[in-house]
Amino acid sequence: MRILCAMLGGTIASSDVSGTITLGKQSFVKDFLLEYSADNEYFFPDLEIYSSEDATPEMYREALKEIVIESRKTKFDGILITHGTDTCAIFAQLAYRVLSILNIPFVITGAMKSPDKDPEESAYNLLFAIGCIEKGTSGVVFRNSDRIPSLYKAYAITSPDLDGIYKECKDCVEPEIKDRIDFLTRDKLPKVLVIPAFPGAVIPEEGFDRVLLCCNHSGTASAKLVPLVSKWTSEGKKVFMAPIPKKGGYYESRKKLVEAGAIELPGMPIEGAWCEALLR
Repeated sequence: MRILCAMLGGTIASSDVSGTITLGKQSFVKDFLLEYSADNEYFFPDLEIYSSEDATPEMYREALKEIVIESRKTKFDGILITHGTDTCAIFAQLAYRVLSILNIPFVITGAMKSPDKDPEESAYNLLFAIGCIEKGTSGVVFRNSDRIPSLYKAYAITSPDLDGIYKECKDCVEPEIKDRIDFLTRDKLPKVLVIPAFPGAVIPEEGFDRVLLCCNHSGTASAKLVPLVSKWTSEGKKVFMAPIPKKGGYYESRKKLVEAGAIELPGMPIEGAWCEALLR
């Protein structure tokens, strides 16, 4: 198989120096694949690497744009992407929406520990990821609670907990596959204001184009928020709210937000809702 390898950084491309993880060690992935999975042809484009804490929507867009360009320029049978763990679920949700149109399997993976600290984790994740691509399966590969590499649905994956374990959103709705060329080519991406579901969250008055309300089941419709949503929607700003449970009671506070113009995004985790707010 001909596999495009998009190395975007993360712990799997780092080294541990006296207990501090330093980004920039790219050689492990490339050397490992060429030595232990030599039945395939691997192609490594020169892409910009970034750490999760410095990631921006523009960085995600540029990485996905380069992957699409390379995939359309040369025929590949699959795509392997390595990424930082902290924001991998967010990137994976966006990658699903952008890369599915290519109709070739793609798998995103990484590691919780640097290869020089725990080479077994990186090696097993990479081998499992390549195996998924060979089977024509897409998704995200990381260890499960039994420390065994597992495949997670890219559109259902949620960020890892403190133990570094990923999960899938239950009853998740698979997003509609669309051609996202507009997202890849537009001059400027919208600025999404994310309002957390925490008491007393500070809400800026300007500097954003769209809003994502992080909800619990009640909708977090504070007395202050409802008139703000009405104001934003009257100004033409789209306001989204998620996660929205597909079951359970419909609270009055949530109803107030919808009446004020907020758009419910049922059946997707907050990571996927952020992508929808960016793309719609």
